Amino acid sequence: MKKKKFKYIVMSPSFNEINGGVVVLHKLCHILNELGEEAYLFHYRDNYLLNSNAFFSSLYGVTKNYLKILSRGFKTNKSLSTPIIKNIPKDIDSDNWVVIYPEVVLGNPLGAKNVVRWLLHQPGFHNGNILYGPGELYFKFNSAIYDFHVQGSTMSPLELKVIHYPLEHYNQIDVAQQRSGTAYCIRKGRGKPLVHDLKNSILIDGLSHAETAKIFKSVKRFISYDTLTAYSIFAVLCGCESVVIPDNGVTKEQWYPNVEDQYGIAYGLSKSELSQASETKHLVLGRVWEHTDQSTIAVKQCIAEIQRYFG
Repeated sequence: MKKKKFKYIVMSPSFNEINGGVVVLHKLCHILNELGEEAYLFHYRDNYLLNSNAFFSSLYGVTKNYLKILSRGFKTNKSLSTPIIKNIPKDIDSDNWVVIYPEVVLGNPLGAKNVVRWLLHQPGFHNGNILYGPGELYFKFNSAIYDFHVQGSTMSPLELKVIHYPLEHYNQIDVAQQRSGTAYCIRKGRGKPLVHDLKNSILIDGLSHAETAKIFKSVKRFISYDTLTAYSIFAVLCGCESVVIPDNGVTKEQWYPNVEDQYGIAYGLSKSELSQASETKHLVLGRVWEHTDQSTIAVKQCIAEIQRYFG
């Protein structure tokens, strides 16, 4: 029997090179098209749970977000194949379409019959809310995401790990002969106490890749309070020590169950962790190239899983 060929919609915010989740959503759409599928981006809009106690504040948030979209438009990366679909297809509730939502989306705003939920972070991490429906198919981004179950839906054993490394910036070209100081990021680690010396330490949050890479090539150590950011890998690629500040109660094995995902990164500031990171840092670039190739393989495998599940 011939397999059902779906058309795909990936819901994503406007392209932003310093937002890893947004980058991989656009990259997923690109790989789907490169593999001969028909895939489009649909502009993500913040959505809210309305209740009588917060009705007006939620309504204000929706209106503000919508006006921002109208004023700024929807940006894409011109090097990626990511056509935009502006209107919800009339047959979205048929078997012709599969909609892929990141985990932050509440419910099924496009009204699709076939829903894939891509868990780029722990569900509920960003807004504290989880609202998923039955009959959905879930893919984890990598081993750091916990298994998540909703009755009537399915957690795939496959990881949909799509990677886009801007290696034109993160490399060891023009690195400093003498390194000094530290760089750090907070990002999704906001609220955690800062445990390193802030003297001669540069915050990279909000900087472009070009600006960040220049810093990574000059400082001795990068410290991330966000435990799951790709910047920890980017720092290693620039020859910089890379340290993640652990979350309370989260062991190293829980942080990244796959040991290969820990290469080059110290989980905390202990001597043993710094030593282990130094001993494995030479393996990171090989993992980067492997991830690049495996991104396409992972998407192929997930297409087959989607066809089995919804077809």
